[in-house]
Amino acid sequence: MDYTKLLEEKYPNSIIQYVRQREGLDKKDASMDKEILEMSKSEVFRDVLAWNGFLGGWDFTIKDWIKSIYGIDLDEFEK
Repeated sequence: MDYTKLLEEKYPNSIIQYVRQREGLDKKDASMDKEILEMSKSEVFRDVLAWNGFLGGWDFTIKDWIKSIYGIDLDEFEK
């Protein structure tokens, strides 16, 4: 199965590259694409934030801001 193709259908390339790098890989290293594909959207969101310097629970804070401002609960998209 082509996990990279499935991953590319789910997320933009920039997001995939952030998560790969967060996992300690080169941004073009597809060796963990199956594992990344199995991650929840919340895990991907957390990894993207962490790779970009938002460490220590910012995922919850930013999700709360989005819910407060836009009325959108991102955790509802997990279901």
